[in-house]
Amino acid sequence: MKLDKKDRLILINQYKILAKLDANDATYYKELIQILENGYEIFYSLLDQWIDEEMPTEKSRFVLDILDLYRALEDLKRKTKDARLLKHFHGNFKGFDGNNESDYLGFTRFLIEIQGKFQEQKQYYYENDHLNSHCPMIHKYERMLAKVKEDEISIWQMSTEQALSILDA
Repeated sequence: MKLDKKDRLILINQYKILAKLDANDATYYKELIQILENGYEIFYSLLDQWIDEEMPTEKSRFVLDILDLYRALEDLKRKTKDARLLKHFHGNFKGFDGNNESDYLGFTRFLIEIQGKFQEQKQYYYENDHLNSHCPMIHKYERMLAKVKEDEISIWQMSTEQALSILDA
């Protein structure tokens, strides 16, 4: 990261304010102030290490699409009470792998916890470690969504058999 003097001055002032407001982290802010005042470029990465890379729209859309599918599945399970759907291994949303799919998991948690969307998934939240599947799920979800598209299934009007074929994809 490159910072000119003006950027450094602005950040120094911000960190001085934060050091006064947040006594618990004052030492950390003072360290950042020293880095900026002295221009220790090698440590500039400490300034933004907590900021994630941007999540591409395609990834966000994928999460929204899979959550929509599971919303429709929850609706179907509620209506039919079909044991095959209720007991299917993939009948409940498992979430994403916290180690390998953390950006997907973080966005899913943001949608549910912060934005209050997809609240029907809250019931599985604690069952599966805050939607951490502990195994990669993206490929499974891609196959499920591909099945919906390939068979031209309307998820809001799907039959139990269609739902099972999606879950088995």
